[in-house]
Amino acid sequence: MSLVVAFGALGPASAIDLADQRNRTVSFDRLPERLVIIPIPAPSTFMTIDGSDRKIVGMNDYAARAMREGIFAKLFPGFTRIQTSVTTGGDASNFAPNVEAILALRPDAILQWANSNEIIGPLDRTGIPVVGMRVGSFENYVDYVKLMGTIAGRDERAGELLRKQEETRQSLASRFADLPSSQRPRVLYFNRAAGMLRVSGQGTAQDLAIQLAGGRNALDGAGSISTVTIEQILVWNPQIVLLGNFDPTMPSDLYRDPRWQGVEAVRTHRVYRVPLGGYRWDPPSHESALGWIWLAGLLHPERAPENIRASVRDWFGFLYKYSPTDEEIDKILFLRENAASVGYDSYWAR
Repeated sequence: MSLVVAFGALGPASAIDLADQRNRTVSFDRLPERLVIIPIPAPSTFMTIDGSDRKIVGMNDYAARAMREGIFAKLFPGFTRIQTSVTTGGDASNFAPNVEAILALRPDAILQWANSNEIIGPLDRTGIPVVGMRVGSFENYVDYVKLMGTIAGRDERAGELLRKQEETRQSLASRFADLPSSQRPRVLYFNRAAGMLRVSGQGTAQDLAIQLAGGRNALDGAGSISTVTIEQILVWNPQIVLLGNFDPTMPSDLYRDPRWQGVEAVRTHRVYRVPLGGYRWDPPSHESALGWIWLAGLLHPERAPENIRASVRDWFGFLYKYSPTDEEIDKILFLRENAASVGYDSYWAR
């Protein structure tokens, strides 16, 4: 099934100037039609705003993997033509650009993380307009969604997405505002759990999700994403463990691993694989609100009565003009993989 979402006709080509997230002015004679997008979460968000996969000619292979593994390939099947050799390879943390491959794609603009001159500097020297993006917080995500709206010529659509997400954010924040710390379970989010243990501390987008859902980060005082040891995890002793979508680890892997048996979340079977929809629900994306609703329902079902399946259909209708089947929602929620975890039976279709 081919799907190109129509959100209104694009206005006439015109010159635009925008300030990127490193406060540099980027100028275009007209709206760019050929984009290389290196940050992992950005391509699917841009396609959702633009309503098409046609403008992206190059993207990070790890973004393509999430699209292939999730439902996005069904929503935007044309993404398979997009070249993925835009970095020098390695794991998902490598954003070093393959400049030769990027130049071969003849892009009108390049979007790249601006947190390191080593990865954005070589692109600046190409003479192609480079839009710098900031990583980490949800606030950074909000700012680059606005940039994408301008680059796509769809400011209104980008604003609509942000307004809908903010409504969910405010609703959850209000709902749990009076919840004391003693009633907020200790939650540990794993960015990686296979080979190395990388966890998200305070100030990250995952920390925001935990707070909005009525939890508290098990990493009190730890900032950003950190590599830790199993001994540290045993000291923190989280009551809930969340497994992200950047490696293949599933709850069953922790449940049967003797090293983890001293962790409360493992003993009580409260380990959950984070869902994967049009994109991963753990980093900031256009589907972040679904991740917040999903987690709130696990931590406090009495305060978060939303039907996650109805929420998925509502958001997918808004984002993609698509209504997923029960079987597709089962896969998005990792129902089979999370079946042995406490409370997940409430997410099955009734």
